[in-house]
Amino acid sequence: MAINCIKQLKKFAVFDAPIEPVVTKVDETPKLPAHIQEQFRPNPENQAVGLRLGYTINLNLPATSDIAVFNAIFKSLKENLLQATNEDQ
Repeated sequence: MAINCIKQLKKFAVFDAPIEPVVTKVDETPKLPAHIQEQFRPNPENQAVGLRLGYTINLNLPATSDIAVFNAIFKSLKENLLQATNEDQ
């Protein structure tokens, strides 16, 4: 099927045509859609640049039916990872 497609396309090809260089003018600044430009427009009220990072934690929980084990794990996560620090404020 692919070979038949190529054979049909060869009927329309011009193999002895002169090769002309293609020159296109590159715009200095790419134009983004308005809704995207709005997202990246600087906020004059808050000139500070902030960086927010997210992370994913994958837990391999032990095979136990003791609820105290799970409570201890999630309590430790809350105390050590989910509290805001001074850098976040």
